[in-house]
Order: sequence, then C-alpha cells, then structure tokens
Amino acid sequence: MHVGSLPEFLPSSRLHRRVVACVILFAGWLWPPMAHTHDLAIPGQRSLTDVEEIELVYAGSQPTPKIIVRGRQTANSFVLSSHRPSDDRVDLLPHAEAWHPIAACQATEMSLAPSLHVRIDHRGTTPCGMMWSLKAAGKNLDALSFRTLHVRGMTSSPVKIALVDALTEPERAHAVTEQLTGHFSLEVPLASLARQVDLRQLAQVRLLTEADADVVIDELALIGPSSEPHPTPVIGFWYWDYRAAIRDPESMVAACRKQHCRRILLQLPDMRDADQIWTAYAQLFKMTKSADIELLALDGAPDMIDHAVPLVGKLNRLLGLIERHELPAVQLDIEPYLLEGFPEDETIFDRYVDTIDRVATVLRGQAKLSVVIPFWFSSTIHRQRPLAFSVMDRVDEVAVMSYRTDVDELMTISDDILRYGALARVPVWLALETTKLLPERHVILKREHRTALADGVLDPIRRILRLEAPTQREQAEQDRMWFRIHHQTTVRPERISFSGRAEHEVRHTITDLFARIHQSSFSGLVIHDLPGYLSLTR
Repeated sequence: MHVGSLPEFLPSSRLHRRVVACVILFAGWLWPPMAHTHDLAIPGQRSLTDVEEIELVYAGSQPTPKIIVRGRQTANSFVLSSHRPSDDRVDLLPHAEAWHPIAACQATEMSLAPSLHVRIDHRGTTPCGMMWSLKAAGKNLDALSFRTLHVRGMTSSPVKIALVDALTEPERAHAVTEQLTGHFSLEVPLASLARQVDLRQLAQVRLLTEADADVVIDELALIGPSSEPHPTPVIGFWYWDYRAAIRDPESMVAACRKQHCRRILLQLPDMRDADQIWTAYAQLFKMTKSADIELLALDGAPDMIDHAVPLVGKLNRLLGLIERHELPAVQLDIEPYLLEGFPEDETIFDRYVDTIDRVATVLRGQAKLSVVIPFWFSSTIHRQRPLAFSVMDRVDEVAVMSYRTDVDELMTISDDILRYGALARVPVWLALETTKLLPERHVILKREHRTALADGVLDPIRRILRLEAPTQREQAEQDRMWFRIHHQTTVRPERISFSGRAEHEVRHTITDLFARIHQSSFSGLVIHDLPGYLSLTR
C-alpha cells in the first residue's frame, strides 16, 4: 500500500479479501474450545468502553487472529419470512376480508365478492381511507417475481392505492397509482415501485382519499412475466496479473478461448506505471475484441470509499488512450466491509454508495459500469433498503460473489439478486471460486456481566484481551470488562472453492447452472480466477 494511489493487492491479498467477503455472514462447523490462553492486543483507535462483541478470526493454523470489535448491534430489520406464490397471478382482493379504516375515516363495506365496494367518509384534514394486511400465516407476501399490478374499478372521488413493506412506516406508504378518478383500468409496472418498496415482504394494501368516496375495486392482482428474453449465458475469468497479460496477451486469449470464455476482467495498472505499460494495456481491448472476447478494466480497494481520486485518475488515463469505438467496460471491486469500523460505522455504506455514484458520473456516456457485490448484500438493509438493490439501481450490471460448490446452495443465495435484476433489467453475473483457500475459525465473544461465566477479560485502557477465566483480583477491578465465548465456528474451504478438484467437476457445475437458472437477468458465470482454473486437475 502506498500514498497517492490505490493499493496494488497481490493475488494472495485479493484472495484473502474474497474469503472474508464470503464468510462475514457465513460459518459452518463447530471447532473445539481454544486450548491455549494468551493476551491479544486490540488494534485501532476507537474507545473500547462500549464494546459488546469481539470476533476472533484465525486463518489456517495462524496463532494470531484478526480481531473485530463491535458495539451494541442494532437489529437488522430484514427477516426473510415471506410467502412466495408459485402462480403467475395473485389476487389481492380476498385479503380485504379483514380490512380496517385508516386514521379518522369511517368506512362501510357495501360488498366484497366478487368486487370490493366500500363507502369512505372522510374525517379531518389528512388523507385517510382503509387498509388490509397481505400476511398469510404470519408471513408477508413476496412479490419480487411479478412484473405488474392490474387495477380496475371506479370511484366517485380521487383515490390512491399504496403498498407498504415490512420496513416502511405505514404513514410513509408509497403510492402504487396516481390519483384514480371515475372508471379506471391500468397496469402498473412494479419495476419503479421496487426502488421504493421491498417487494419481497409486502405487508399491507392501503386505499387513500382526501374526500368522501364511493369506491369499487373489481380487480387488484399481481401478474407475473408472460415471457422474457433469456440471454445465452457465457463464462468469464478474473485476472489480476496485468503485467503477465501485457507480456503475453496471446496466451491469455488462448486460455480464455480454450475454455469457451467470452469475458476477461483484468486489473488496471498502477498509476505509477510507465506510459508504455498503460499504452500496452489499452491495446489489449482491440486485441480481445477481435477475438470476440469482452475485456473489462478491473479495480477496487476498501479505502476507495474515502480516496476515490486515484481511481478517477486511472479511469481518465485509460479513457484517454482508447479510441471512442473501443470504449471499455469498468468493474469496481471495492469490498467496503473490510474496513476497520465495520459494521457499527453506518457511514461506511453511505460512502460506498457515494463512490459508486461518483464513478458512474465519470463514466457516463463513455463506458458501462459493473460492480462486484457479495450475495449477502441482498439481506443487508441500509437506509431502509436492501443494499444490493441500491447498488443495482446505480450501475449497468453486477457480479455476485456467490462462491459455493453446491449448485442448490449457490442458486439459493443468489436468487433475490437474480429476481431483482430481471425486474429492473440489470444483468447479473454469478461467480465460482477455484483458488486455494485456508479454513477460517471464528470465535465470537459476547459481553458478560457475571464473572463466573467469563472466558476472557478485556482491559479497555491497555487494549489487551486475555483469553482465560478472570482471576479473583481481576474480578474485583472495576475497569475490567468480561466476555464469554458465545460460539465457535469454521468455514470449510471445500464448500466455497473448487480448488483441488478436477476440472470436469467445475464444467459439470457450470453446465448444471446454465440449465437450471431461468431468470432473464442471468448473463453468465465469472470464475475466480484464470490461473486458479488452469491449475485444476484434469
């Protein structure tokens, strides 16, 4: 790492970052208790007086762990507790049997079957009306796989129909329709609504008016896609050694073509590299294009969210070397969750999204933007919105670090991003890992106020964590903090990477995924990485 430019990660460093990305929200098998007691120095500058959780991450057999400290965690309000209909059409009117008036309104049901007919008497000065729940058996409604909402009926006064998800305050319900008047019949695309409401967990329908209204709803139904074009998925490879690519581009292209790959994502040169390096890198785009291979300029580092100027300089330098008809695509691989302070620092994701916006502004009209995200961004709620969806709203495509060797598991963890991509028409690439990984042991320690149950003691002043039961003297010291081992888990490399397996196993997995994923957003698989794949046994 150096000053004035983005850090140039060696493949091993990149590999470590990717492993961490896979395991931040995932762990597998229990490990035996720690056998040795030792003191650990807590890095960083932040005060430790409010620490509630400490995570120790041991890679392979290393004796010294990476240490992550966390304050009191605000509960992630996302809970996947939704009912996902399998039909292509879902009628929302039967749910209206249990409707309730809103605010000071008085509402009278005139009839329900086959149409909902209700008289609303407006009270007060604010919009009111009626609402009903979409929950079934305690589960919200997952409507992400649908494309339109069909609305048909009549009203004597202007009304709006709104949908509320499980994260939204009811008074901030997002209107699905503009004001409806008289007889109405319309199809409302759900793509624009999906930018405001999490369609995976719809909780309520609201009928809103600012006047007395006699309303009849003849149809209120979600409609799925009748048919959507499915692109032919292809294979791509990440490749970090740009110097090797420049020295021998023919070998890189030949290796790609032998594997029937159509895309290479190649690390950008360092800003300090000579003009000859940058010129040679730029010339690769013409060469790969003639071989019918798409080349993407790849760059990224966690601290980019605070130091984007070097990246912008790189992009401008590259764009200046490439002719207009050969403009490249650019892929960002930032991984901001690897920064110290994650996850308690909520501004990390704010700065991350701002950086994506900044790069998109630089590239607008000159190159398309791709961003690498971990699969768990779809269940990470930031500013009351799934972070994966917020990123997808800003870019031309995403690549998902869906590193799993089991096809069913890979499809499960990628499904929501694929569905949102199909709705929002954002291409989605999934990823396979082929490089060698170390097992990682995770030890989670939670704050414990009963010293008899403590497995460790923290001196917040000296910033020393001792992994042993507190002594009687330490129990009497007021400035000590006690922690107990909450759980210990490990991440098994063979569940994430195909390293050490035969090439035909990976080819079988690729064929299986191509045959089983039917979302229109699925563009293909990108493999981490080209040298790792070429080292598989044959």
